[in-house]
Amino acid sequence: MKAMTQPKQSKPSPREDDDMPPPIAGAEVVVIGMARSGLAAALMLAGRGAQVFVSDSGTEESLKSPVESLRARGIRYEIGRHTLDCLDHADFVIASPGVKADNPIIAAALQRELPVYSEIEAAFWLSSAPVLAVTGANGKTTTTAWLSAIYRGAGKAAEVGGNIGRAYADFATAIPPNARAILEVSSFQLERIDTFRPHVAAILNITPDHLDRHGNMAEYTRLKFRLLENQTSADHAVLNADDDIIGRWNLDHPRGGSHKWWFSSAQPVAPGVWVEDGLLKFDTGAVRGTIPGSDRLRPPGLHNQMNAAAAVAMALADGLSPAEIEPGLMGFAGCEHRLETVADVDGVTYVNDSKATNPDSVAKAIAAFSRPLVVIMGGLDKGTDFGFLAEELSRRSRLLVFTGAAAAKLEFQLGGRAPHRTIPDFAGAFAAASTAARPGDVVLLSPGCASFDQFDNFEHRGRVFKDLVTNLARSRGKPGA
Repeated sequence: MKAMTQPKQSKPSPREDDDMPPPIAGAEVVVIGMARSGLAAALMLAGRGAQVFVSDSGTEESLKSPVESLRARGIRYEIGRHTLDCLDHADFVIASPGVKADNPIIAAALQRELPVYSEIEAAFWLSSAPVLAVTGANGKTTTTAWLSAIYRGAGKAAEVGGNIGRAYADFATAIPPNARAILEVSSFQLERIDTFRPHVAAILNITPDHLDRHGNMAEYTRLKFRLLENQTSADHAVLNADDDIIGRWNLDHPRGGSHKWWFSSAQPVAPGVWVEDGLLKFDTGAVRGTIPGSDRLRPPGLHNQMNAAAAVAMALADGLSPAEIEPGLMGFAGCEHRLETVADVDGVTYVNDSKATNPDSVAKAIAAFSRPLVVIMGGLDKGTDFGFLAEELSRRSRLLVFTGAAAAKLEFQLGGRAPHRTIPDFAGAFAAASTAARPGDVVLLSPGCASFDQFDNFEHRGRVFKDLVTNLARSRGKPGA
């Protein structure tokens, strides 16, 4: 094998002249949405001298905390409505990811030919640190967190955020140029980018998700590949060699294209990283080898080996050595709400996979366990099809418990193949699952749906599940569980 020296890596190049952002100081900016991303964008832009107005249709009670933050900074706002006259003097609009294109004020802005940007676009204008960005239907959170752990384990400065944890705008102006902004990026955020350009970008997979918003797979796929559209030959794209849609997609784009890296569970790839005999192997084009410690990854399942492979490929593309990668790769124990073991109660293991908000995530969760399953599914339907799960669920499950707004659809598509119960409320569904489980089983919350029918977000749903497990353990005389 060749000596373990790293190939020379290209560095991020400065933004092209025609990609300059609009002036910020003195600009009049309307921010639509007062949630995490919108609030962060408003505070960031106001801090750079913009005249910011924030509009949100929510209630005063639900927006109490962000309103207090805006008042403290003297930022104007409205709640309970969207008034169109706020656009009269606007230079551009920032839309929170949850704001759809048919929102009346967004539609009015576009009709007036006002630019509408996402929060990650605005944050990118004001940040000097290279971006490492991860998107995909599944695995984004785990891969992003794992990549962050790798950088911190290597002693490299990095901040993690985007669609995970903090908004990019929360730290964009403070992160130093020699650090890395490691971002999870959603299709919602990619709808309204213009110059956003990751130095290293990963597309993990493309399977049906958010079709209730994007309409069809072609549009969803197009948005995912927007992550690469501004990259140049100084940048790197990390792609899943096993994904049929990624394999078919035309990777050419107007800026000449980035260096392509690959990851795979089935075949050697170069340059890239692949899973072989339970290990992560790599080939940079100059060096081949095995990533040390990759036989002892802690989050279970082949899909997590693939998440690790993607994170390692991104780190290698950015110039880290295998030795630098090892500590963080080994030290990562997984993410909350993603195949998170909560407790063992009377021989039954309770697993919180609330982050599984589409059917493909459920398929990966099922594959991670060899023990009999009691699966809790349901929530708010996103327009996806669950039928392909029927055979595996019927083979692996002791019971399926359907809950939430999508319960009737799940019963129709899956109920004919496996024992099931339909219980609308979440607490009742948990009680039915725990009653049916036997020692040696896994009670798996893997909803396959969004959470907004009964919860604030998937984190809220996961916390409620964990509270129910804790209460169950206490009721059975296991207070330490």
